[in-house]
Amino acid sequence: MKKLTLVCILLFSFFNNYSQQALLLFKKKNITVQSFWVGSIIAFQLRDEQWQKGEITKIRNDSFFIRPVVVQYSLLTTDTFYYNVLGFSVSDVSAMPKRGVLIDYKNGEFQISRSGGHQHWYWIKSGWLFRVASAGYAGLIVANSLLDSDLSISDSKPQLAVAAGVFLVGVLLKKIYKLTIRTGKKYHLEIFQLQN
Repeated sequence: MKKLTLVCILLFSFFNNYSQQALLLFKKKNITVQSFWVGSIIAFQLRDEQWQKGEITKIRNDSFFIRPVVVQYSLLTTDTFYYNVLGFSVSDVSAMPKRGVLIDYKNGEFQISRSGGHQHWYWIKSGWLFRVASAGYAGLIVANSLLDSDLSISDSKPQLAVAAGVFLVGVLLKKIYKLTIRTGKKYHLEIFQLQN
């Protein structure tokens, strides 16, 4: 009986010490969009437009600490680098990546990876498909005119106007499409303390 009591006390103290003390919540008004805790990976953008990504090591009343983690892939190996712990205030965060956006370490800094992540319909939403298709269509019209030895623009005006309009739609979609969510009135970070 004494051994069972001792084991119960040890287990209780172990789970009490390693239980979650606080949560970092990313909210849209009063609805939680994402939750982070000690040990989870977070990526965010600071007020100076610099990206940070790392493992959360500690959460305080109005700040959190991360250990930046950099994974570099090569042909045969993968190298993981851990940097010194950095502390940030909740008010330092100006943007969070949308769900599915991948933040990688490239050219000496963290940045949005254009090749990775799980962005649904990215090629259409960002306007890339419209820009490429219209440029190809306009190139085909010019090539056909050159092959026919008739390079008069007046005959190809309607087709070139369509190509220009589709290209303009692609440029507008590129301007509108955002990969981040800005913090402010609608979205904000908050810390929720589970224990005192």
